[in-house]
Amino acid sequence: MLAIPEREPSASRWATRAALFAFGILVSAAFLFRLFGLPTPIAFNLFMLAMGIAVLSIAFAAAAALNIWQTGRPGTARVLFAVCLSGMLLAIPLIYTMWLRDYPQLNDLTTDFDNPPAFTAIAKLRGPGDNRVTYHPKRLAAEQANAYPDIKPMPIARPVDEAYALVVDALKRLKMEIVRDDAPDADAGTPGELEAVDRTLVAGFYEDIAIRVTGGEESSRVDIRSASRFGRADMGNNAEGIRALVKEIQARVDATMPTAQDAREGGQRAKQEKGDGPKSENRRKQRARER
Repeated sequence: MLAIPEREPSASRWATRAALFAFGILVSAAFLFRLFGLPTPIAFNLFMLAMGIAVLSIAFAAAAALNIWQTGRPGTARVLFAVCLSGMLLAIPLIYTMWLRDYPQLNDLTTDFDNPPAFTAIAKLRGPGDNRVTYHPKRLAAEQANAYPDIKPMPIARPVDEAYALVVDALKRLKMEIVRDDAPDADAGTPGELEAVDRTLVAGFYEDIAIRVTGGEESSRVDIRSASRFGRADMGNNAEGIRALVKEIQARVDATMPTAQDAREGGQRAKQEKGDGPKSENRRKQRARER
């Protein structure tokens, strides 16, 4: 009795299985990372595993295609499916690498190169495989100054306590998670220090932020540092985060600043009350009774 040959090469079936398995690993890693806070190094390792399996799938597909060409067996559809799916997966790191070429290789930005705001609470949140919290001015300062000359300290014409409160309000409005909140202490001579965590909108990468508020009774200075928790390049996310924060702080400053019309009306009321003498006193008493 003649043996019936296998209808499809086994390599074609393994190519399809490997491609589907790689796709499942990638989707699961992205889902767990974005919604359940899977640590970035673990998610990255799963991503690299998926890429390796995708390469293996293409190798199986090539072997199956050669067998099909020589024997005329079926299985072409499986080979094409595996090659297309694995090729789509492998295109992800290639596209990402091409995007990175358009951005400077920066992952830690600050408005103060000599004394950047420190990460203390953030340091406890970073685990093995994450970037260190130490700032390296020799590697980062010159490139940042060339790429983002607009990232500078922010002056505010408000007392330091008031400026600190405006910064806290801005962080809350931007829905950043505040992990450290130390208000300025004039008696001790310590500045106000804040640390917060933000995530990019699409991929969900963690961006850590440290803020220092210094000043006196008339003016203040806000220094900001934003650093990626993982990776050597941020595709401009830290710069955009600092700009958004500065814009929101300025909006809080403008929203709490008396308008010129309010100042004029206040001055006119003061002059009228001063000129009226007893009449103004009677009006004040009447307003008090009405309250």
